Amino acid sequence: MWGALALLFTVFLILFNSTLEYPAPADIQTGNRYEKAEVTKILNDSLAPDPDFPEINIGVQELELRVLTGESKGKLFIANNFVTRLDNKSAEVGTKMVVSSYDGFVSGLVMDYSRENFLYVLGLIFVATLAVFGGVKGVKAFLALAFTLVIVIFMFVPMLLRGVEPVIAAVVTVVLSTVVTMASLNGWSRKTIAAASGCIICTFLAGGIALAIGALTHVSTYTTAEAEHLIFIAQRTGLKLHDILFAGIIIASSGAVMDTSISIASAMAEVRELEPDFSAAALLRSGLNVGRDVMGTMANTLILAFTGSSINTVLIIFMYQMPYIRLINLSSLAVEILCGLSGSIGLILSVPVTAALAARLMPPASPPLRQEFFS
Repeated sequence: MWGALALLFTVFLILFNSTLEYPAPADIQTGNRYEKAEVTKILNDSLAPDPDFPEINIGVQELELRVLTGESKGKLFIANNFVTRLDNKSAEVGTKMVVSSYDGFVSGLVMDYSRENFLYVLGLIFVATLAVFGGVKGVKAFLALAFTLVIVIFMFVPMLLRGVEPVIAAVVTVVLSTVVTMASLNGWSRKTIAAASGCIICTFLAGGIALAIGALTHVSTYTTAEAEHLIFIAQRTGLKLHDILFAGIIIASSGAVMDTSISIASAMAEVRELEPDFSAAALLRSGLNVGRDVMGTMANTLILAFTGSSINTVLIIFMYQMPYIRLINLSSLAVEILCGLSGSIGLILSVPVTAALAARLMPPASPPLRQEFFS
């Protein structure tokens, strides 16, 4: 069944993307080619330690490079490598770089280090670790992750470019990702239904809270750092810019909420198996007790994830001693608070919601001897 569904969905994605047409953004660079090249000689080198930051070198290198990819593979050309504090990419003989050229590599520019091979190795280590320690479930988890990445890139993004409301596109993405991930890892069961339903409901609650608070605080995609580039895209496509921020919050929150929901549902399924005559109320209490232990660490994880991604901003704010009245009203800070707290609220709500659903979907094997109530 999974094979047939995967084939049908693949055909749908191919058709969905092949019919997507949109003009390039107004500020896109044209006529430029990017290839990978290796440094064969250093013709001139004026690098010297930065007077304020001696751990880095700054200056200019004149390099001879050999193109390693594309139509110009094997061609030698000379390029200047400008090494600055903010663009620090000093090269040695044998260093592989990403280069660009407008004239078929008669001349060229050094853009950055070539890093992809190391990233591929890291990805392979991740997959191997997941397979070795997770076994069959680890492989299924990787496939579910791959599916989520595919639908984000080849379904969610094209939906946005076609003019679909970002929140609706995010809802479709989260529902598909959650159902496929839960079902592939745990099969179709009451536990899966409870966990998936709790995840979907609470992810939407997190998105709804973010939308409401965003409207009250005048926060939207226009207040984010990427707004300028997105405006260029929106001018020539059906992209609805305003709510992309909240679509991102919905997708970002779904991962942590999914983790909490399946933890609660799995624990309650184990309790029901060990104590088949537990009443629904007793089972619910067990789920809530497990949830109280889980929610604190998971909320902490979510907040730290958002904080870690903006640690540079936190450091700048701290050092510049910005007045509190200015700090608390910064749009950039409001965005981070909105993302972190709305996602955490959805995560916390997933505990009682999933526990209630699981208790309802996992009835006692036989009537209990006495009625138990909440305490």
